[in-house]
Amino acid sequence: MSDVKQRGRRRASSPVTHVPASTSGGRREAIAAERASAPSGVSMAQLLRAGAASGAGQKVGVAMAATGLVLAVTLPSTQAPDTLHAAPEQSASVETIVTAGAEVPISFATPDVASALNPDGQLKETLKVQASNVTLQASKGTLSAPLTNMVTSSPFGGRISPITGQVGEMHTGQDFAIGCGNSVLAAAGGVVTFAGWHQYGGGNRVVVDHGNGLSTSYNHMSSINVAVGQEVPRGGIVGLSGTTGASTGCHLHFEVIVDDETVDPMGWL
Repeated sequence: MSDVKQRGRRRASSPVTHVPASTSGGRREAIAAERASAPSGVSMAQLLRAGAASGAGQKVGVAMAATGLVLAVTLPSTQAPDTLHAAPEQSASVETIVTAGAEVPISFATPDVASALNPDGQLKETLKVQASNVTLQASKGTLSAPLTNMVTSSPFGGRISPITGQVGEMHTGQDFAIGCGNSVLAAAGGVVTFAGWHQYGGGNRVVVDHGNGLSTSYNHMSSINVAVGQEVPRGGIVGLSGTTGASTGCHLHFEVIVDDETVDPMGWL
């Protein structure tokens, strides 16, 4: 028989070496001992990760596979021990509580936002330019009514004089029919520049300067309630209605003066 066949027979007849049962039993005993000695709060997965750096994790994994256990965690051959993170509720944000004294009133009402245009603010913005340069669109509504009850009568412009009958007389203001003795109100805040008798037919007359070339006048009043140099607010009483001067009856003759020239008051009211 050739040498090749003889070597083959010798290989086939060589005894098979079996792993003693005591070896696998010893591994199971080692795993059981590791479980018993591990802290109760540490899971098996944490134990495996802790021993992964020294290679023990691989050995334990092989041993557990031999005993029929299935690992749900795959471990790398080298890995630093994991850091246990704090529970989410432990890192919750801290609430800040704001308190107020018992005497402080608390209101849940919505702040009152003015929907109406502030006439003084509008007039101030309008008069940033010279009054003579103000357009009709910008001036309209910047002055308040000089009477609480406004009844128009003779308008601004050319007319037949009710006293002389002259045709084409220039009426320099707007007349409002009103009984004598009613309050006459400042159409806007300003400083009184004239308060007295008007020699050109205005009777008891008051002139208020509103700044930047704009003034208003109030005529034929029965009495005057302000003095020259006095500051009056919008709506302040400057006098009482009457029929003094060149007048045919109780009424208010109201003028708007722009750079010393009278203009139609209705363009500002």
